[in-house]
Amino acid sequence: APSKLYQVIEIMLSADLQQQIIQQLGQQTSAKDWMITGPVIEARECILYKASSATYPHALAIKVYRDQKKRKKNAMPQYAALERFAPLLNADDSEYRVPVAYGSFPEQRTFLMEWVDAPTLQHRLWRYFYNKGRQQNDMKRTMGWLKRFHQHGGVHLQLVNTKRYVNFLQGTKDKRDTSVLDSNSTFQIGMKCFFSLAVEFNNMCVDHAIAHGDFSPQNILISDHKITGIDISAVARAPVVDDICFMLGAISIGYPNMLTRSDMKHSPGTWPLLRVILDAYGYPTTKDQRYLLFVFLYQLLRRWMVIVHRNSYTRASKLDRLRLRNLEIIVAGVCRTLDKTCHQNGNRS
Repeated sequence: APSKLYQVIEIMLSADLQQQIIQQLGQQTSAKDWMITGPVIEARECILYKASSATYPHALAIKVYRDQKKRKKNAMPQYAALERFAPLLNADDSEYRVPVAYGSFPEQRTFLMEWVDAPTLQHRLWRYFYNKGRQQNDMKRTMGWLKRFHQHGGVHLQLVNTKRYVNFLQGTKDKRDTSVLDSNSTFQIGMKCFFSLAVEFNNMCVDHAIAHGDFSPQNILISDHKITGIDISAVARAPVVDDICFMLGAISIGYPNMLTRSDMKHSPGTWPLLRVILDAYGYPTTKDQRYLLFVFLYQLLRRWMVIVHRNSYTRASKLDRLRLRNLEIIVAGVCRTLDKTCHQNGNRS
């Protein structure tokens, strides 16, 4: 009987599709000895295979999206993003890059791109756990990549529609079992704080650009001389803080001591993690930073509900227990900061 791995390859990457890929690569690169191996990486949304040739200097990645109805539309926007941004970011041979696109097969939810051999930011933050300087340097380079990406996506001032955050957060709550949070006072305070501030920031003018859409530590690949962004959606224009806070949320709750109780006794301008990220990006320290904390709170509450739902029927993993602990600390601190600032602004007026 065929092995489980063989069955996965046959289902996800049929012999006919493999032949089409090899034929197309032969035409594009003149190499005729392409070999496809894998799955190399299996994720929730997709499976990644590797194509290599002894006569072509670069290996290629074959990304195949799983055959799920809600995933069918995901493949082509990511390929379109590579086609758009690779010529822009890679043109000047700077350290900021995206993979080069090599072709697509929309009917099979498959596309080809440059294979990048480099560890993720997620991996490096754990590897250099006891080396804060290395961690901070990697985060600075990551935010440098995001700033360059946004610049090529056309940064300009635009009014904020905070109802979008409200609807997304309410949708997350409606779709998931979060009943355990009904009795969590910190979560309830966070939700109350978020909904009250949504009115304050509606129609505020902030920088918008084409958004990465999934700017997480898993989607940044770091080598000594290059930093590459992957899994780029780039399907909508959004406040630049959406991408910043997506990464800020992932790092702050996913790793010990990135944001601590001690940090949050002081003003946000002194939080080491926030300063590293905002200074590297060049984000303003004016009223815009208060709006950033509002979006940060949104990301924290959204992630909290997702993690709780994920562990609603089983004992949480050690990493998820760390995330939940950090979430409670950081949400409490952010709410205290926003509430204090709110009172100060009220006193001034």
